[in-house]
Amino acid sequence: MGTGSDPKRGESVTTQAPMPTELQGQIGQRLREAYIELINEPVPDRFVVLLQKLKQREEQGQGGQS
Repeated sequence: MGTGSDPKRGESVTTQAPMPTELQGQIGQRLREAYIELINEPVPDRFVVLLQKLKQREEQGQGGQS
């Protein structure tokens, strides 16, 4: 159903040249910088509250089972 490597009738196969190593390095550096910024952001309060509620429910559920 078009998921194989053979092109469908009427479609052309295009290949891309490998990305230069310098460009790959620049992209990788930018991704690392963006990721570091993201992980250093505080967790929004509403997520903390939801996680606390979930933990309480899990603890209550385990306490009732033997």
